[in-house]
Amino acid sequence: MAPRFRLDGHKQEIQIFNRRLVFACVVVVMLVLTLIGRMINLQFFNHEYFSARSDGNRLHSQHIPPTRGLIYDRNGNLLADNRPIFNLTVVREAAADFDQSLALLRDVIGLTEEDMEQYQARLARRAVPQSSVPLKFQLSDEEMAHIAVNQHKLPGIAVEAQLVRYYPFGQSAAHALGYVSEINREELTSMTEEEVRNYRGTNQIGKNGIEKTYEDYLHGRVGFETVEKNNRGRVTRVLGRTDPVPGADIQLHLDIALQTAAEAALGDRRGAIVAIDPKTGGILAMVSQPGYDPNLFVTGISRAQLAELNNSRHSPMFNRATHARIPGSTIKPFIGLAGLYHGVITPEFVINDPGYYQLAERRRPYYDWTWWVDKSGHGPIDLERAIYQSCNTYFSHVAVELGIDRIHDYLVTFGFGSNRALDVPDASSGLVPSPAWKRETRGEPWYPGETPAEGFGNGMFQATTLQMASATATVANHGVFMRPRMLKSMRSDELDFADIIFDEGVVQQPLLPSADDVALVRKAMEHTVSKPREREHRRHEGTAYDYVQGAKPLAYPMAGKSGTAQVIGVQVDARGNRIEPDEIRDEHLNHAMFIAFDASPESRIAVAVFVENGEGGSSVGGPLAREVLDAYMLPILEQEKLLETGGEGGQLLTSVD
Repeated sequence: MAPRFRLDGHKQEIQIFNRRLVFACVVVVMLVLTLIGRMINLQFFNHEYFSARSDGNRLHSQHIPPTRGLIYDRNGNLLADNRPIFNLTVVREAAADFDQSLALLRDVIGLTEEDMEQYQARLARRAVPQSSVPLKFQLSDEEMAHIAVNQHKLPGIAVEAQLVRYYPFGQSAAHALGYVSEINREELTSMTEEEVRNYRGTNQIGKNGIEKTYEDYLHGRVGFETVEKNNRGRVTRVLGRTDPVPGADIQLHLDIALQTAAEAALGDRRGAIVAIDPKTGGILAMVSQPGYDPNLFVTGISRAQLAELNNSRHSPMFNRATHARIPGSTIKPFIGLAGLYHGVITPEFVINDPGYYQLAERRRPYYDWTWWVDKSGHGPIDLERAIYQSCNTYFSHVAVELGIDRIHDYLVTFGFGSNRALDVPDASSGLVPSPAWKRETRGEPWYPGETPAEGFGNGMFQATTLQMASATATVANHGVFMRPRMLKSMRSDELDFADIIFDEGVVQQPLLPSADDVALVRKAMEHTVSKPREREHRRHEGTAYDYVQGAKPLAYPMAGKSGTAQVIGVQVDARGNRIEPDEIRDEHLNHAMFIAFDASPESRIAVAVFVENGEGGSSVGGPLAREVLDAYMLPILEQEKLLETGGEGGQLLTSVD
């Protein structure tokens, strides 16, 4: 059968080919024209837009954290340093298969779920895309070696160096210095926009203590740089840079040698010791034990470590120097000064102490401590002996004669009832009770029966160890009150700190004691530690003489006052006999307190000691106070002796300050 169509020769084939060729050429020309049009659009109309996008893929602006300022003690010893560590960081946009990289990291360096949770929190706080976020801090040499071997399998992940805070003395002065740790979201939301910008590229901020108080100056100002990165997120070159401004270096009044000596004296006991320079108000030592190692917090403390600190029955995170509010007989010298100021007593005024004080309208008496020893009192006694013998009866009488309002107003003169420290902002204000305070807080009037106990520190009055040290320094400074302070000086070439108060001068006190009144109280406090027993009778012996002097006489004049604060009330029967419980738990033992100062005319140190559940103010607190005073005074005396003789080999030595 013949075909229906037949190609008729070579000419017809050429026509079909030419038609197809023309069609193909038209298509190619149209494609070329489209490409040219696209190129014109890119090069002329959208050049700036796509050029910017191109630069955005390779050029990045990143923040340069400033170097944190250093902290020194009064003698130039470094208390807070910066040291380099190596961190594992992630640029999330450059991490192609992040899950696979994480699986590898879990195998080679033991990456934990806690590490991942902290990384996610940091990533959420990141303000700039394409910036690196720490995944794990402080890599060991072995971990860095494992990462280097597997680097080709970890796109977007690198090891970066960073300067972080380091506290070379560990637990020593931890409560005074505070610590730095990672910024949290609450802290960021409380900042202004300018402050937030200043913390970009920074992971750490001062959390408490000096680190927090002077955070604005220690932190410095953030810098910037523009860098070029490759497609794996690695920096290939730096195109521009604005250097950061380092934080200011600060020097404290703190003496780390005295601090460590005071900590060693307190030992394993719970408590606090504060030492102050009476002339300046500078805090020479601030001990709170037990303490903690602030280095644990710098790069993020683990949950287990934090739980151990928070759940400890000894509360190592609690600053006993500034927050433990305690009463006790250490208030008696100040009640005596109040009585002298208002004229309700004179230096010669004498009462007869039968061992208790009795209000006419109250059946139960206020017992003196001698009552529990031999059912006797101090007999005829004046103010001087009432202080060094710690006579509750005498000061109950003074308190009643003064009245609670005058007691309140006078104690405020010495810094009680408020936080007068210049740069310890979170310190407790303590409590100086008044009728107005009681009505406001308890909805009750002030009862006359509450006043006598305020005279010997067994009422509602409460003060911190810092406040007791400051008030003691005022007596040592002959009645002149200087506000306590940590900061001694600050140094920075670029930061302005004109608003910092370095020397406020003399504080105007509303009820200034006279020089004669202060001299009497100073003499009485000297007798507390220097008055020996007379005629085998304890009535005329200073309460701390045996415990402070001991077998080793003092090399300098020392003044002091003991205090013992009850944790639980004393139970007595109808005859006034003490009812001893079958067993007293350790946490129910009395607190021991002692205040002391160098009693030379130019007193150079005042100390307050608090031993939680320490029992005896004189027997426990007195020796501790002497240890602290010895640690500070004996080197000074030795130095002065060398100065007098021209120094060893005829070389004149400089002052310790």
